[in-house]
Amino acid sequence: MFGEILFAAGIGLLLFSLACFVLLFNERRVQREKLIRERHQALGLPPGELMYENVDELGEPITSDTYSLTGKPSYIVKLPDSRLLPVDVKPIAQNAMTPASHHVLQVATYCLILEEYAEEPPTHGILRYTDREFPIEYTPALRKKVLRHLKQMDLCTAEQPPALQKQKASKCRACIYQPICPVGQGK
Repeated sequence: MFGEILFAAGIGLLLFSLACFVLLFNERRVQREKLIRERHQALGLPPGELMYENVDELGEPITSDTYSLTGKPSYIVKLPDSRLLPVDVKPIAQNAMTPASHHVLQVATYCLILEEYAEEPPTHGILRYTDREFPIEYTPALRKKVLRHLKQMDLCTAEQPPALQKQKASKCRACIYQPICPVGQGK
């Protein structure tokens, strides 16, 4: 009889411990989701799952095998429809009604790379300056423009370098065309 009472008490204690574990696990999950949601809102990102972050410049580059491209957007958000959305943050104030064309091309290049990472290609990206944000529609025309620029870059040689006038030294050092580019040589 005493053994049955101990057995029942042991089972009760086990069930109570298991219930406490489930409640604690669930509470931690809820708290983690809340923190993620709050951080997502604080970053001003659209609804969806934050898949990639590179604001500290420590993120791994995303690559395209098809186009031999590499890039590091600030964020990639997986939207509720499973499309990927690149968000590129520029820590400058543009004070303009339209984004800089080379920044638009950069966001479109991220969209081109992300075509390989999801079933559906991105429909747009976001370009964010310190003073405003621009949605960049990833249209077939913009995609063709990126591909046209890639083709022009592939044609560059030591005899026919890229047509640049100036560039930041840090960008030149990271560029694969630096050894043959008159703008990038010596930087």
